[in-house]
Amino acid sequence: MKRERTPVPQQKSRRSGGRWLSWLNLRPEESERTFLMFAFYTLSSVGILWLEVSVAALFLGEYGAESLPWIYIASAGIGTGFGFLYAWLQKWLPLRQVIVITAGLMAVPLFLFRLELHPALLGGYTIFLMRLWLEAIYVINEINTSITANQLFTIREIKRTYPLISSGILAADVLSGLSLPLLRSLIGLGNVIWLAGAMLCGGAAILLYLTQIYRQFFPDGSRRRTTDKPPDFTNRQVQGPLRRYIIWVIVFFVAAANPVAAARFSVPKSARTKRQRRNNR
Repeated sequence: MKRERTPVPQQKSRRSGGRWLSWLNLRPEESERTFLMFAFYTLSSVGILWLEVSVAALFLGEYGAESLPWIYIASAGIGTGFGFLYAWLQKWLPLRQVIVITAGLMAVPLFLFRLELHPALLGGYTIFLMRLWLEAIYVINEINTSITANQLFTIREIKRTYPLISSGILAADVLSGLSLPLLRSLIGLGNVIWLAGAMLCGGAAILLYLTQIYRQFFPDGSRRRTTDKPPDFTNRQVQGPLRRYIIWVIVFFVAAANPVAAARFSVPKSARTKRQRRNNR
């Protein structure tokens, strides 16, 4: 019996693929999960950056820079509240459903804000609420990324894969920076919010696909249901260590937002003082 030889193009493609994986310090069984997580983080980050620029321009035009400190104070409480709400949802829903639902809900208010369905209720507070929701999206996106990566990869795998996943924010900076001036001239700054919501929906679709094809990495039941059952080590449960990790992630991002807020607020304040000095001269 003669063995069938693999075609030469397939051998070259395998060798080139192996070279890319070795250059990225990845193993073949980790590549699909890693690139899907990278695509999710890049898409969601592009949408968030588009939304940040659009909302910042609308907010400064409506309220000015004097209202920014109140936004940052309120965003700290909103981020902490959403973190505890995320942990509370895990008691009633499986983890994979919580991840997909929260990723999808990030985009829904953007369409409602853009349509301005209830101007009598929202009135002139639409832009203000959009600015608060942007801060909440930051927290939810980082929690989703961290928890999904912890479920998909082991400790040894995540040392290799997470640096590549987290580099999605760098790719998002480049893509959003190059595309935003073109989009602003073509469709206007207000309509960019629609595209930001579409990008967040695309990220949620990738998470849905990930949780379906890698269902074995996520607990099937809620945390409340699994507490009465004997421990099953085939599926990694969301127990005390991971819950403490979530709390520390929330605390870190809330604490990291304070110097960023101070820096952002000091820029328009220093500009105003320079103008006053020039006028006095």
